[in-house]
Amino acid sequence: METAQKKRTTLAVDETLCIGCGICVDACPMGVLSLHDDLCVLTDDIKCLECGTCIHECPKKALSIQESSVAPVSGEQSPEIATQGKIHFTPILEELNNLLKQVNPLQLHTYEGTDISELDNFTLENEPCYARVYQTDTIEKIGVSRMNFFGLMTAHVLSIRPARNYDLPMFIMDWDESEDHIFFICDLTPSDDPGTNISYLTNYLYNPLEDLYQKYSTIPGLKNSVFHWVRATCSPYIITGTIRKKFPKSVDMIFDCARDYLKAWLELCNTASPQDPDSDYMQRVHERRKTVRTLLQENDPGLGPLKKFLGSEKAHLIMSIVEP
Repeated sequence: METAQKKRTTLAVDETLCIGCGICVDACPMGVLSLHDDLCVLTDDIKCLECGTCIHECPKKALSIQESSVAPVSGEQSPEIATQGKIHFTPILEELNNLLKQVNPLQLHTYEGTDISELDNFTLENEPCYARVYQTDTIEKIGVSRMNFFGLMTAHVLSIRPARNYDLPMFIMDWDESEDHIFFICDLTPSDDPGTNISYLTNYLYNPLEDLYQKYSTIPGLKNSVFHWVRATCSPYIITGTIRKKFPKSVDMIFDCARDYLKAWLELCNTASPQDPDSDYMQRVHERRKTVRTLLQENDPGLGPLKKFLGSEKAHLIMSIVEP
């Protein structure tokens, strides 16, 4: 699975728009941007993830990423990357995976007709990664993924899509961690419109999440997410944003939030009743879930790094695994 070739990224900077504010430098999860003569400069074109964070954060829209090109370097890890200190990442997936054991998930080695056994354990730049799929009677798919880029940034994702005869919300947790900050999403994404289905709002969102939302919606230092499409698809109880790791108590709170939201989802799952999958209501549920997946596929910045390091085919496969 390790890629034999590295790819260089070209960052285009519109000098007529860039004001040298440094917001992009602070936002870059890999720390590969700097200011030179008051202009943004890419300092390491191999370690750039092509995640687009700098583009989204730039107040003047002065940045764009050009197509990657193959780098004339060996497939082995470069000495400067191998010898620098690695980051101690928060074991968030270990905690959530332990909670999921109560539903006795069965791991699948094929997904949508594709053999995914090679994704069970692989490496990127000698760092361990995986993307796995599980299933139960009430759950169509549990997608769990851990991507590690150079030991300097990890993306942890857990998503749960209920079986087609259950109208449960979808669960999503995204924890992207670098040296100094964590980008976080956690939500029970509704499978029906809670604005028109008051019963759904009450039973699946308000009752299980209201107290938790009041506890976690004001986490000190949590900077709101810039991704409007995330906020648009999720519930009114979504907790999302960026937290600096210099606030350890706040990091502990988002850790607790992920755990408590998953516990709330599992409690709903334990008491859920099956529906007629062919009913008009469930057809609406299926259509909404499909729309959410399409929106994620079109906008999720995680596709860029995966395409750069694994190629388009494997990137899209992993994205299909981790989407709810």
